[in-house]
Amino acid sequence: MLNPRAADPTDHADPFAGVVAVLWSEREILERVLFALTTERLILESGQTRWLARADRQLQDALEVLRTGEVLRSAEVQALADQLNLPFETNLAGLASIAPEPWPYVLNEHRTALRGLVAEIDSATTDIRRLLHAGAQAIGETLDRLGDAFSAYTADGGVATFPARPIFIDEQA
Repeated sequence: MLNPRAADPTDHADPFAGVVAVLWSEREILERVLFALTTERLILESGQTRWLARADRQLQDALEVLRTGEVLRSAEVQALADQLNLPFETNLAGLASIAPEPWPYVLNEHRTALRGLVAEIDSATTDIRRLLHAGAQAIGETLDRLGDAFSAYTADGGVATFPARPIFIDEQA
């Protein structure tokens, strides 16, 4: 767990403070993406698919914020790497290895947290794909069983055969 007293991430006199502030922001954004994915998964599991489009919009919004955040993080890390005369491909582990105290601890904590969030997002995405695939397969099997026509009970208890084409519910009333 990060110790907020160990380093003040708002202290922009320290070149590592800006990177750490962006990392906090990126963690919050990843949490937002994970929340949106979890919401989608719960909607799919519950069968309340009418909310799926709304949940997907929330996910798309979160992903757009994430893309912007990734650009900001990359720019901040690159600016710090340039300032410290580090190679272009310097990553968080590289920064942590050369940073003065308390920054190695802080950077490694962020790195661990970010990796954990990405793993959770990966798992949630896999679950959603599995649920969507199963739903699509069930729909396909149902449509295959319909064939050219299907039978159903009428209002008077008789059996009627209907064509397997889109019909309006009120046409049958």
